[in-house]
Amino acid sequence: MEAGKVPSYPAVGHDGEGPKLSSWRYNSPLVQVVGLGLVCFCLPGMFSALNGLGAAGKADATIADNSLTALSVSFAICSLLAGGIFNIVGHRILLVVGGLTYALYVGSYLSYNPVFVITAGAILGVGAGFLWAAQGAIMVSYPEEENKGKYIGMFWSIFNTGAVLGSLIPLIIEWNSGKSSVSLETYIAFMVVMVIGSILSLALLPPEMVIRSNGKPVSMHQYSSWTTEAVAIAKLFLDWRMIALSPMFLASNWFYTYQFNAVNGGGLFTTRTRAFNGTLYWTAQILGSNLMGHFLDSTKFVSTSRRVRGLLGLTLLLIVSSVTWGGGLAFQLTFSRSSAKADTDKMDFEDSSEFAGPVTLFALYGLCDAFCQTYSYWIMGALTNDTREAARFVGFYKAVQNAGAASAYQIDANHVSFLVQIIINWALLTLGCFSAYLVALNVKEIDVEVFVADRGGLQIGPNGVMGKISDATIEHKEFSIPVYFESENPTDKQS
Repeated sequence: MEAGKVPSYPAVGHDGEGPKLSSWRYNSPLVQVVGLGLVCFCLPGMFSALNGLGAAGKADATIADNSLTALSVSFAICSLLAGGIFNIVGHRILLVVGGLTYALYVGSYLSYNPVFVITAGAILGVGAGFLWAAQGAIMVSYPEEENKGKYIGMFWSIFNTGAVLGSLIPLIIEWNSGKSSVSLETYIAFMVVMVIGSILSLALLPPEMVIRSNGKPVSMHQYSSWTTEAVAIAKLFLDWRMIALSPMFLASNWFYTYQFNAVNGGGLFTTRTRAFNGTLYWTAQILGSNLMGHFLDSTKFVSTSRRVRGLLGLTLLLIVSSVTWGGGLAFQLTFSRSSAKADTDKMDFEDSSEFAGPVTLFALYGLCDAFCQTYSYWIMGALTNDTREAARFVGFYKAVQNAGAASAYQIDANHVSFLVQIIINWALLTLGCFSAYLVALNVKEIDVEVFVADRGGLQIGPNGVMGKISDATIEHKEFSIPVYFESENPTDKQS
């Protein structure tokens, strides 16, 4: 966009409403979120399907654990920086480069050289940091206030549909296989889909071209500087809201290692049953993300107060996770790391009497994960609508999240008992929920940004007045009262 040029938007009247635009325009937040979901369908969706098999589809989890540790460490470091990089270069570069690292990681399992697999994991950590920073900035800041939960649920559904269909790849290929590891054809199929996803990301529009249904811009995006971003990222560590949310962020990827490597990949199930479990796990995620997303946005059935919805949603997460992890503890008491590996009579889904309980538990793990992830994004979205600030928040979230994942992978790689692992997981998630109440209690009813365009452009001020300005700045304001917008057109003011 040329300096001094801004998109034209419909006039906004005294009631704060302009002409309603279709939600299915290509430059609408909804279509962009759907497009983002399709990109993640092909990239982390496929990665989740492969990882959900336990040990990345291999019989022994040691190399996968070390690779995923390297991934999580580099992911955590890069995530802190990626939010700032997003604000400087935009999302297209981050999504394309990040997407290709997913294909590289899967390709490393074709050779299964330990050094290559671990190195590819570390490279993927950088790429994933790029991808999720861009994803988070779009996901948290694009939707309107009343649609944040629903759009997050929609994204999570599309993304996890990738994991569901990705789980069907090894299920179909390995249907008659008696091996404990998946075939090379399975890895190649994942790689092809990931390359397609990387290319697809080029179709997403830059933030300044995305217009909400009320005609208002998502963001008058102005690229930042390295110094500005470094200072802003450093300040996140002093932000009490981020500190209070950190235990939940830490727990939100910690439990994957236990669920995938201990429960699904610990030796209890046949290879095709591990793929079947993964399909149900990600299907439950689709259900869970939609349930939590609609719950958090429901002014009709839950509450008209966003603060109350946030508190009730967090309580729902706490109750469901406590019941699920309590059931998980009961199941864990029936096996250990050594007994699962030693058992030659693996559990198969055709044996319904034996399989019903474990598969229900595994599906509930997926439901709880979706509740946790959806709530985390919603609460960050309740704190800001600014794309730049959202990118930093999500970068911080992913950094803490992957620090937890790295710790969990090393705990498993050092053969800590499954019983100890499940206790750590349950305790962390419970602590995270209670700590998050502090932030939920301080959620504002409405969050309004003051967007100021390039020199000579359009300003939407804190009093709702639109007019011309001369300096290029973007400010952030919060209001807990209704905000009314007026047109600068004199004829509108007289009506």
